[in-house]
This record gives sequence, C-alpha cells and structure tokens, in this order.
Amino acid sequence: MQNKLKTVVTVITDSNFVLPVYVLVLSLKYFEPTQRIHILGISLSDKEKSFFTQFENVFVFDSSIPRSDKPGAMRIIADILKGEALLTAKDCEEPWVALLDGDCIATGNIGPYLAPEVPGLYARSRSAEEDNRIFRYYRDTGETKRGIPEKFLARWKEDVGQNSTAARITTVLSGNLILHRSYLDFARVWQSFMGKVLNFSDPSKTDAAYYMPAEFALNAWLMFADNPPPVREVQLNSNPAAYLAHLGPAPKYWRLWTKKNLPYFDKVMHLLDWAKKQGYARPLLPYALKKRNKPVIIATAFVYGIFNALRRKIKQIHKKIAGNSPERQARRYGQQRV
Repeated sequence: MQNKLKTVVTVITDSNFVLPVYVLVLSLKYFEPTQRIHILGISLSDKEKSFFTQFENVFVFDSSIPRSDKPGAMRIIADILKGEALLTAKDCEEPWVALLDGDCIATGNIGPYLAPEVPGLYARSRSAEEDNRIFRYYRDTGETKRGIPEKFLARWKEDVGQNSTAARITTVLSGNLILHRSYLDFARVWQSFMGKVLNFSDPSKTDAAYYMPAEFALNAWLMFADNPPPVREVQLNSNPAAYLAHLGPAPKYWRLWTKKNLPYFDKVMHLLDWAKKQGYARPLLPYALKKRNKPVIIATAFVYGIFNALRRKIKQIHKKIAGNSPERQARRYGQQRV
C-alpha cells in the first residue's frame, strides 16, 4: 500500500508562466503521480487551466488580484499572492504546504524533502557574503559594507512595529519554501503585511526597502515580529540524485538557454516527450523547447555567455561612473515584467 503524501505543492502563474509551470508539474508527476498540486492562476483562460487540471490531483484556483499591464505591477502582484497560494491548502489534510517557483524542475522524487520531520518554516538562508552582494549599492556613504543596510532595518522595524532588535543577521529567500500546517496562519500574516507595505496599483510608491517585494516583507516580519515561525534550512537541494533545480530567473529558459541551464535541456525534453506519450495535452512549444533545435540552442547559449560577460563589464563601469541609488535600482527591478 502506497504511503499517503504529506505535502501540498503550490505554484503561482499567469499566462506568461503557464509553460514553465506545466514543465514543473510534469517533473513532479513523473516521479510521484499522486502528488497534490495547487495552481494559483492570475487571470488564466479556461484553456490554460485545462493544461493543469488534466492531471490527477492538480487543482487551479483563481487569484484574488487580476493581471495588470501597468509596468512593475505584476512583479508585486505575484509576490503579494504568495500567502494566498499557501492558504489554498488550508482545508487539506496534508501537514505540510510548499510554495515552489514556477521556473524550477524536480530532477527526482523530492517528496521526502518536502516533508521535514520538525515543524517550522523551511527556507534557504543567504550567507553573509550573499547579503553583502545584494545590498552593495544601497549603503550610505561611510556605512559599513557588511550586512543589511541600517536604513532597510530601520524601515522594516518601523513597518512591523513590534520588536526593536532584529532576530536574524542574514536574509532568507521567499521562493521554494515549506511551511508546516501548525504555522499556516503565518501565511495570512505575511500576505496582510505585504498588502500594507507593497503597492501594486502604483509600484513607484513601494519603498526601496522592499525592492525584492515578498522577500524583504518576509524578512522584515521574521526579524522584527513578536512570534514568527522558527526558520530552518530547506533541504530541497541536498540530494544530487533528486533535487529541485532552479532554471531562472533570467533569461527564461523556454526562450533562451544559458550554459548554466544546458545540463537540464535533455531532462526537459524527456518530460515533454513523456507527456506526449502519456496523451497529455501540451501548450504550444516555442523554438527553445523543440529537441530538433538542440545544436542551434547550444551554440546560442555559448554566444549569449560571451555577450552577457561583456555586458556585465560595461554595466559595472557605468555604475562606478554614474552611481546606483536605491531608488534607481528599485525602479529598474520593479519594471521587470513577469
């Protein structure tokens, strides 16, 4: 008799991410056919929903916020909905709920790592070096080049309004996290707090302290709230034979493969071939997801690598000359389209 699975997997998508989320669902179903998956869809059509609901135990929920074409809005909307996605599992029996990024694939059966033994919030913690890097352009003149900038901590502390001392010294990522049911109310708290500090109606009004919207809102609460859930290290990448591979964020692999992601090309092709053999309907496949184009795709990935290295050099020189204020960085990040 097969053991009952312990985790509901949740994913958020709009029309632009239907294809990668479909591939993620394929990867989960290939290794564990009974896996329960909840898709929180942002303004999906019936046709788009059907690509998911054709699978056993996959359910699509309509998001409370519709899609917006306003520049920067979808970045914030998709983030605000993370709490809502977790809460789609509130009436399920499974003790765990996971929120996975749509541009990932499972390389094996990750079920054991989706259901840890000890209750809590499981997320990947950044190292001090990683935090130093992501905040390097946000420090005031004369401020130490280590840790989270003081103005970020001050804003987070003010917005949370509970504790005066940060409970953590490094940040955690808000994607690919796992939450035990006993802490599911935290999803409501997180969503409510994001509704307070993030503005998708006018993204320019969102403070630079939340230029990574869901992530920094999550960290603000974990650092300064009275009773946040205990944070433990997620183990989704602990087994080289079965892990969650993140193929994002940019460029989108279904449009352009990079040298970093090329090792997963054959895995994705295998999943798409498997879906066809099983009789599952597939979304229209673009050039980058057609096996016959592999030689050109490989060549393009290497050319892109050279181009991207040159572009990074130019950007670094420009930042040294022109500077890179928090407001400019936040505006550039916010204008990225989902």
